[in-house]
Amino acid sequence: MSLGKHILVLVILFIRVFNIFASSSDYIIYSIGNEETNCKFEDNRVNCIYKDSDGFIWIGTGGSVERINGKYTSIYHFAGLQESNTPSPFLVNALIENRKHDFWAGNIQGLFRMNHEKHTLERVFTEEINFSVQSLEKDEENRLYIGTVNGLYIYDGKQLRHIIIDEKNMLSANNRILDIAVRNHNSVWLLTSNGVVICDAKSGALKQYKCTLPSCGQLKCLVRVDEMLYIGTEKGGIITFDLLQQRFTPYWNEVKIPISRLAYEKGILGVATNGQGIYLLSLPEGKTVYSATCGTESGQDLLSNVISSILISQGDVWCGTGYYLGMNILRKKNESFQHYDKGIFKTKSIAIRSCLPTREYDFIGTREGFYYLHKESGKMHYVNVRKDKSGLLRSNLIFSFHEYEGGLLVGTCGGGLSAFSPQTGTFKETPLTRACISNDIFMFLEDENGKLWLSTSDGLYSYDKQTQMVQEYNASNSGMPGNIVYGIYIDSAKRFWVGTDKGLAIFDRQTGKCDQSILPEVYRKEAIRYIYEGRDGTLFFCQLNNRLLVANKTLNHFHYLSPICPNLTQDDQGFYWLGQWDGLLRIDEELKSYTFFPSINGINTNAGPPILKDKDGMLWVCGMKGLFTVNPQADFPPSPVQITEMCINGKPYADDYKLKADSILYLKANENTVTFRFASLGYEKQELIKYEYMLQGKDSTWIVLSNDDKVSYFDLPSGKYTFQVRKFLNSDSMARVSFTIGSNRSWVYYIGITLIIVIAISLFVFQKKKVIASVSSHTTPLLSDDKQPKIPQPKNVLPGAMPDIKVADQPVESYVKLSEKEAAEVIDALKKYMQEQQAYLNVDLKQSEVAVAIGYPTYLLSAIFTHYLKMGYYDFVNSYRVERFKQSVSEGKHKKYTLVTLAEKCGFKSKASFFRAFKKFTGSTPNEYIQQFDKE
Repeated sequence: MSLGKHILVLVILFIRVFNIFASSSDYIIYSIGNEETNCKFEDNRVNCIYKDSDGFIWIGTGGSVERINGKYTSIYHFAGLQESNTPSPFLVNALIENRKHDFWAGNIQGLFRMNHEKHTLERVFTEEINFSVQSLEKDEENRLYIGTVNGLYIYDGKQLRHIIIDEKNMLSANNRILDIAVRNHNSVWLLTSNGVVICDAKSGALKQYKCTLPSCGQLKCLVRVDEMLYIGTEKGGIITFDLLQQRFTPYWNEVKIPISRLAYEKGILGVATNGQGIYLLSLPEGKTVYSATCGTESGQDLLSNVISSILISQGDVWCGTGYYLGMNILRKKNESFQHYDKGIFKTKSIAIRSCLPTREYDFIGTREGFYYLHKESGKMHYVNVRKDKSGLLRSNLIFSFHEYEGGLLVGTCGGGLSAFSPQTGTFKETPLTRACISNDIFMFLEDENGKLWLSTSDGLYSYDKQTQMVQEYNASNSGMPGNIVYGIYIDSAKRFWVGTDKGLAIFDRQTGKCDQSILPEVYRKEAIRYIYEGRDGTLFFCQLNNRLLVANKTLNHFHYLSPICPNLTQDDQGFYWLGQWDGLLRIDEELKSYTFFPSINGINTNAGPPILKDKDGMLWVCGMKGLFTVNPQADFPPSPVQITEMCINGKPYADDYKLKADSILYLKANENTVTFRFASLGYEKQELIKYEYMLQGKDSTWIVLSNDDKVSYFDLPSGKYTFQVRKFLNSDSMARVSFTIGSNRSWVYYIGITLIIVIAISLFVFQKKKVIASVSSHTTPLLSDDKQPKIPQPKNVLPGAMPDIKVADQPVESYVKLSEKEAAEVIDALKKYMQEQQAYLNVDLKQSEVAVAIGYPTYLLSAIFTHYLKMGYYDFVNSYRVERFKQSVSEGKHKKYTLVTLAEKCGFKSKASFFRAFKKFTGSTPNEYIQQFDKE
C-alpha cells in the first residue's frame, strides 16, 4: 500500500474516532428510580416504558406499573395475585392506553386493566388469557391487539376473538407473538421468532413470511416506520422487511448480542441491547450517530449494559435496565445554549463580567483580567495587571469593552480606562485614558457624530477624537441627578438618556445640562442600571433594585413589569431576552407571553453586563459560571405543568383524572386544609424547575417555588377558590383547578345550645330566688345587715367587671401547636424564601408579606418565630442583612460606598437599626468589624 493510501486510511480512522468522541457529549445522562435518586421506584426492574396521551411516562416493572410524576411515582399493584419467591413474579411486558385514560397491561400471567380509583390492575379475560402477554397494540378504531404465547387476541370493546397462527401445532413457535405493528385499521403485522405474519383484523385471514436470511437467529422485536419493518434479532443484527415488496434485507450488524427492544422518533432508531448498552441510528442510512454503555470513564455512562426497554420522546431517550438498577434518561444537550469553549479553554468555571465579539477577535472580561481569541488562528491570549509591564492596565476586574479606532478600549472597576492593541498585545496612553485613571467604566456609546461617551462612577465623559478634547459632566456642572452614571442610551427620537445612582434624566448634548421635567416625578429618583429601546419604540429602564420600568415612545405611559431584570436585549424575531439571577427570560414583543429558561448549563447572569447581539443574531450572555451563546431562532418545545394530586386535611382526595381546569370541586366546611402536588411534563431535573403558584380567593400575587412540587394551605375559610400553578413566568404551562369550601353552619347549632343553657340557668336562678325569698319572709335574720361579713374585692378591678381567673395557676395556651415536621416545613420555606429571593433587601419587608410569599398564615409565622426559632421577626430578617453586609465588606464594597449607603443596600432602613442589629449579632460595631477585616 502506498504512503498516500496509508495517510488516507489514518485520516479516515481519525475522523471516525473523533466523531465517536464528539458524539459522546451529545447527551447528558442521568439516572432515575434507584436508591441514589430522589424519585425511587418500588421495583427497579424496568421491563417496558410507555408515554400516555397526557405526556406522563409509565414503566412496567417486575411487580407493578408506576407512573413517573417527577419527584415521586404513582404505583398500581396487581389485584388478586399472590406474591411468590421467584424473581419478578408479575413481570410486565407491555403497556398501552387504548382510549383516553383507559390503560391495559400485559404481564407473564395474563391481561390486566387499570382501576384509577383503587390504584390497582385488575385481571380481565381470566379464563381465556391465563398465560404470558408479550405485546399490546391498538388501531385507529381503538381495537386492541393482544399478542400472547398462545396466538393473537383481538378485542373490539364487546367481543374477544382468538386467532391461532399454527392450528396444527399449538406449541409451535409461530404461535408466540413477540411484537405487533399496526398497518391500518384493517390489518396488523405480527412478529414470531422465525418470521412475520400479516393478519386481517376483520376476517382473521393470515399470511406468513418466514425469514430466510442466514445468521439471524431468532427474531426478537420490531418497529414499523412507514412501509418498512425494522426487526431486532437474537444474533445482534437488525434486518428489515419491506411491506410493499414483502422481502427481508440485512440492515445493521454492529453488535453480536441480542437486540431486546427498538424505538423510533423523527428519523432516529433506538436500539436496546442485552449486554452492550444502547445505539441510536439515523434512518435510512443505518449509521450509528450515538452510543452509550456502562463503565466508561467519562462519567456519562449507563447504569447497566443490559437494557430491557427503550423509548424516544421529544428527543429524550428513556431506557430501563434488566438488573434492578432503575432507568436512565438521556437528554440531548440544548444546542440553543452553548458554553463558550474553544479548545482547551473552558469558561464554565469562570465568572464572566464582560464580553465583546468583533470581526477578528472575541474579548472576554473576568475578575482576574481578560482573554482574547484570534478567530482565524484559534490562539487564545490572557492579559492581567501582573502580565502588563507598562502599568497602563490598573485593575483586573473588567467591566466593559469597546472597539475604537482599530484598537480596544478596556473599562475596569476602580482602574479607569485602558487602550489596548490586540495585534501587538500592548497598551498605550491617550488623552482619554489619562482623564479616566481610577474610576469605574461601566459602558461606552458612540453617537451619530462620532463622539464617544463613557458612563463612569464619577460622571459622564465625552471624547472628541478630532480635537482630542475630554469633557466631564457630573451633578455639580450639569444638573445630573447623581454622580455615578451606570447607563447611557440614545433612542430613536434622539433623546440622550442618562441613568444614575440618584435617578433618570435626559441629557442635552448642546447645553450639557440634564432635565427630568419630561418624566413623571414618581419615576425620577430610582437608580437606573441599564436603558434599552425595542424596535417598536418601547423603552426599558432596568433599575438598580432590578425592577423593570417600561415606557411607550411618547413617554405618556409608564408601568412596571414584574420580572427581575438587570439587563435585556431584543432578538431578530422580536422576542426580548432578560437576564435573571438564575437563568434567562424570554418575552414576546407585546410583553404578554413569558418563557423562563432556568440555569441551563449553569446560566445565571451577572447583574452588570448587557446581553449582546452579534451580526448573526446570536446572543452573548455573561454568567457567573461562564460565557454563553444563545441561538434565539432555535425551537423551544413546551413542557406543561399538570396538577397530579389534591389532598384534603392530609388525606388523598382526587388525582389528575378528576382534577380538570373546567371542573369545580365542592368541599365541606371542615375540609379546609388543602395540599396540591404537581409535575412538569418536561421531566427536567428537579433542581432546574422553578414554579410559581397563586390561590385566587386568598393570594394577591404569584408566589415563587423552587425545587419543590407541593403547596399546602391551612384553615381556609369558606368561599370560592382557584388554584393555579405554572412554570416561572410561563403562562403557556398553566394548570388550574377550582373548588368551593362550604359555609360553616355549625355556629347555628352552638348558638341554639347556648340559648338553651342560658334559659335553663335563668329558670334555675329564678326558682332559687323564689325559694330564698319565701324562706326569708318566714325567718328572722341571725345578724343585722351592718354585721354581715364583708367579701374582699380583688384590687384593680372596675366596678361590674369580672377579674381574670386562673385554674390551678396553669397558663392558657395562646399559639397553634405544630408537630416537629410541620414546623420544620414552615422554617424551611421561610429560609428558602430569604436565601433565594433575597427578600431581606426590601427595607420595608413586613411579616404579613413574608407570610403571603411562603403560603402560610401570619399567626402561624408568629408562632414559629416565638416558640420555635426563639427570636423576633425583625431579628430574623436583620440576621440576613448583617450577613449580606459582611459579604459586601469581603468584596471590598465598603471602599466604594459610605457605611450608611452600604447598609441601605443590604436592607437596613436606618443607621440606628443597622448599628443596633450589627452589634447584637457580631458583638462589635460596623467600624470595628471593618477595621479588623482590613488588618487581616
